Amino acid sequence: MSFYSPQTSGFQSVQRSLKVYDAVNVQVKYRDTSGTNTGTITATADQLRLDLSSGYDEQILTGSARFKLGSDTFLDRDGTLFRNVDPSNNSGIASGSIQYGTGKVEIESWTPGADNLVSLESLTTTTDLPPLNQINFRTPVIPIRPQSLTVVVASLDFGQLTLTADENGVIETSQAHGTINYDTGFVSIFFYTKTEITAENQAEIEAQAWYDPLLKYEELGKQYVNVPVWVDASSVRYNAVAYTYIPLDADILGLSATRLPIDGRVPIFRIGDIGIVSSSKSLELPDHIAGKTYDLAHQRISWAEIEDANGAKLPFSMYVVDYDYGKVTLSGDFALNALVAPLTVKYRYQDMGLIRDVQINGQITFTKPLTHNYDALDTIVGSALVIGDMQARYTRKFVQQSWSNTWADEATGGGISANYNDALYPIVVTNKGAIQERWALIFTDATNFRCVGEYSGQIGTGSVNIDFAPINPVTGLPYFTVKKEGWGAGWANGNVLRFNTVAANFPVWVIRTVKQSEPTVMSDQFQIMLRGDIDRVV
Repeated sequence: MSFYSPQTSGFQSVQRSLKVYDAVNVQVKYRDTSGTNTGTITATADQLRLDLSSGYDEQILTGSARFKLGSDTFLDRDGTLFRNVDPSNNSGIASGSIQYGTGKVEIESWTPGADNLVSLESLTTTTDLPPLNQINFRTPVIPIRPQSLTVVVASLDFGQLTLTADENGVIETSQAHGTINYDTGFVSIFFYTKTEITAENQAEIEAQAWYDPLLKYEELGKQYVNVPVWVDASSVRYNAVAYTYIPLDADILGLSATRLPIDGRVPIFRIGDIGIVSSSKSLELPDHIAGKTYDLAHQRISWAEIEDANGAKLPFSMYVVDYDYGKVTLSGDFALNALVAPLTVKYRYQDMGLIRDVQINGQITFTKPLTHNYDALDTIVGSALVIGDMQARYTRKFVQQSWSNTWADEATGGGISANYNDALYPIVVTNKGAIQERWALIFTDATNFRCVGEYSGQIGTGSVNIDFAPINPVTGLPYFTVKKEGWGAGWANGNVLRFNTVAANFPVWVIRTVKQSEPTVMSDQFQIMLRGDIDRVV
């Protein structure tokens, strides 16, 4: 409920002469006691409305209105009314709005129980300030962070308008329609309301000074016109967050930044690349019974592990994961021991596909449909570093007369007659056992030798009479295997057989960037996940 303050509309004086032609009985009702036949009605108002410019038609200047209502003092700030402003900190209570074009005030908050006497203390009006229905400006600093722009403007008929731009730079309300270019900082806003032309309002619209028949347009068989929403240009203010960038030092960065974008960002999604859609889930196990199988909420998962209540990871030997059907089975001899219940299964399911299209708004289209249902809350989309097929191998096999502690890929010194026949008996390497290393088999006599790696150091000794297969302690498989049948005759103390092993791995430069801020946790961590395509044996 709301009401306007009482206003006098006019006076009228009438004089009449009354004559009595017939005898009549005149009945008079009167009250001599004030408490007789009286009643009280309490009305609750949600708004108070009054007109500060009643009796004249002039535009109110921004920030010029000041009036008292009861014990409250109201001030105008860009179309918003604040009451009881504290002069020490210039803060007050937002209590309503004012329309600069009509002078109408709507008060939503006031001190109850006070009188309704309105006292105007300050007001400035003008007839020389033309209103606008379009504003354009450019921010002094660019680029602007998406979704950080807020524009506040006072309209003449709708009070204060607070406008925000979405992630695409679009401003869209019933009264305001505009855009911002986040890269250039240019803002353009039109103020109008889309209004249907009907028989009732057509005459009123066509009588407006701004009206032009060319402004009419048709949609779905109906005629519309964009009725201007007039705003006070002096009231426009905005707030935005801009990016600033510190020049990158090539010595610190480790590469030349000449070809990098000014903001240091490079695209991570391109048409034709591989994209990964991934969702991470967790399931708290109701119990921890040895040999029991627990069903996950999803099938065809790509990764899973079990943690206890303190985050300690269970060894993989304590459970088995069925990735196809989404099941986890605890081992038959499982025991909680030092682990703390409850146990939680953390797992992940993914889709990998070829990227067909990338839009500037972040929309990515794949060449095939996704095979899982994904929730926006726990789903991420990432690009993939395609490594391709990898196969361990050995290269650069040669012999030299003596060992000079120089790791060169070509023989030094004079030639020798002894050699290893790798054409018939190639050195055997496996993907799981081989590492990236340069090896030297240095003979200590005619049949025995020691094996030294450039980074591994001496890892063992061998003989030409048996196969030499030093064990990789990480995988439990040989680094390589040298067949005894491949050794020729003529080896002497100091002779060297040199070769390199190339591991089935791929060099990845991992850089993690943390923005400058105060730490919120004592430690942090991240995890690298490798995907591999294998040939299954049916």
